[in-house]
Amino acid sequence: MCRWKTGGSSILRLMRIGDPVTYHGRALILRGIDPMSVPDRRAEVEDPETGECLTVAFDELEEALPDPPGFDSAA
Repeated sequence: MCRWKTGGSSILRLMRIGDPVTYHGRALILRGIDPMSVPDRRAEVEDPETGECLTVAFDELEEALPDPPGFDSAA
């Protein structure tokens, strides 16, 4: 389990490669994270639209909220 910040409070969440995340409001896909034993952990993320890969501070990632039921983001 990894510590995950959401809405100003910390919760424990099982992190998985491929999870959608946001970084400074930008929608990204989690591709990898440093082990918990590493200070100042970093995360590898990918922009699904451009394919751009970034290394960012893990603590600055936020869980991406799923679309509400019946909402078609492609429309």
